[in-house]
Amino acid sequence: MIKAVLMDIDNTLLDFNASAEMAMKMAFTIHGLKFADGYFSVFKRVNDGLWLKIEKKIITRAELHKIRFNLILRELGMEYDGEKIEKDFLESLNVCAVHIDGAQELLRYLSEKYILCSASNAPRVQQYKRLEYSGLIKYFRYLFISEEIGYNKPDARFFDACFKKLAPITPAETVIVGDSLTADIAGGKNYGMTTVWFDREGGEAQGAAPDYTAASLAEIKDIL
Repeated sequence: MIKAVLMDIDNTLLDFNASAEMAMKMAFTIHGLKFADGYFSVFKRVNDGLWLKIEKKIITRAELHKIRFNLILRELGMEYDGEKIEKDFLESLNVCAVHIDGAQELLRYLSEKYILCSASNAPRVQQYKRLEYSGLIKYFRYLFISEEIGYNKPDARFFDACFKKLAPITPAETVIVGDSLTADIAGGKNYGMTTVWFDREGGEAQGAAPDYTAASLAEIKDIL
């Protein structure tokens, strides 16, 4: 019997891509830099690659913040201090919280049936502010955030901390929902949880085998 649900936040409940593009435009404007079509696709490719390295423990979160926009600006052929852009990007991101369709309805439904928890690798302050700004924070019993725990998904020690708080609930009584095949699906499956892959882009589950796949948040209500 399922008793608890761990929900990823970015690109599961909040549209990180839309929010990050808004924040990137705001940061560029602050520094008087032109923002053009195609710039965000460079951000996404660089950012996704860096987060994969964090999951594999090749780099740290602090290193990501130091190098992310320097790498992006270099690819864009722009000479500027990327760390200054990073600082204002993060500040802007705190107030950019675009809901994915059905997010509030899903959380209301889940919170009435299960112990509902977030499970996020995003920075602590950023995630608290975005969840508050979006009005979604009220639905969660616990907020499990990697920066507070000290380990990132899919590290088993991240989930150790979650279940220390959730005890006596076990992984077999828990579902994890997320968009990342590595952090959420592989991490959850390896820890003994039922997994729901939120795949709104119609991808392929390479390297992982989710128990369920949902193309919309509304479909998750049918699963749970």
